[in-house]
Amino acid sequence: MKPIIQDFNTSENSVTSTLRTIVLFGRNVSTYKFALASTLLKLKPKNFITYEELRDEFLNSLLTHYKKNPHQYQAGENSLTRAFDKYMLDGNWNDLLISAEKNIYNNVFDAFHNVGGGSIKKEHLLFEHLPHEKKLVLTDNINELLEQRNYLEVLKNENESRWMIVEEAWKNNLSPNFLVYNQSTNEFISVSSTDRINLRSAVSVLLPYQHGCCFYCKKKINPYANSEDSDFPDVDHFIAHSYFKRPELIHINPDGVWNLVIACKECNRGIGGKFDRIPDLYYQSEIINRNLLFTEEHRHSLKNSILLSLNAQNHNEVLRRMYSLFDKFKIIEGWKPLIIYNYE
Repeated sequence: MKPIIQDFNTSENSVTSTLRTIVLFGRNVSTYKFALASTLLKLKPKNFITYEELRDEFLNSLLTHYKKNPHQYQAGENSLTRAFDKYMLDGNWNDLLISAEKNIYNNVFDAFHNVGGGSIKKEHLLFEHLPHEKKLVLTDNINELLEQRNYLEVLKNENESRWMIVEEAWKNNLSPNFLVYNQSTNEFISVSSTDRINLRSAVSVLLPYQHGCCFYCKKKINPYANSEDSDFPDVDHFIAHSYFKRPELIHINPDGVWNLVIACKECNRGIGGKFDRIPDLYYQSEIINRNLLFTEEHRHSLKNSILLSLNAQNHNEVLRRMYSLFDKFKIIEGWKPLIIYNYE
């Protein structure tokens, strides 16, 4: 596993970190990974689950997304997509199962833990695959996660958001497209040469990269909080709009994904909050590292967007562009929150 992804996976001492690492950085040529994550998150703690027990939920999850967006596979049409098309005409679920079972178990279980050119360490695995017994043995890690019933909806939502990002990238045949933040709807809009598509909320897209915490004070964020609650998720422009009136910055889009983080209400607009101030040097390093994480994705929209926004071709150019940008401010002391939370 690449060091930058390994650091992300181990930076939070939590079983949620492994699932987030898989969802964000797993290499995939189909969306089976997201369907399997969705299916696992709907289980109750148990010792194992058979192929037959997970089959219908897993297949239905794939089918639901396929109906909305048939771009679930980089390779395009295959025997499973043809089976889906037939099912949507005749509604014969048994025929679909017969066709699907020839395809859906081939690689999905063994490839699920593959991330960043390597694999999740054995002690962090969510399940063990026993193909001869046609079942998955659930580890203590996934069972611990499933016991956190109040947090499962957050993880389900993050997985769905990521799934939609990948669908959109593949819909455009991985052509360059921007993700632009629409403040009035609190959503990302995917802007391609042909259309503009509202995706999931910016909160559910970005929060997994912050391990569910405020970018600044590290307080746990509640995506379902009331707007007046201290743990409400605000979408914050790391560098405020006002700075982009400078002649040397007018060509840079402040609403691009590169400049957005999720902050709690207190950090963004509370007493002593950030408002239009430039954050401390520590946070400048943090957002640079976050943007570098985008470049490690497997050809997804966030990677395309970050490269285009910064006029960069690769990881190293993103690094140079960000350092050059922050160098323009030359601040002596930037803003930082009064309290930093620690949940380890």
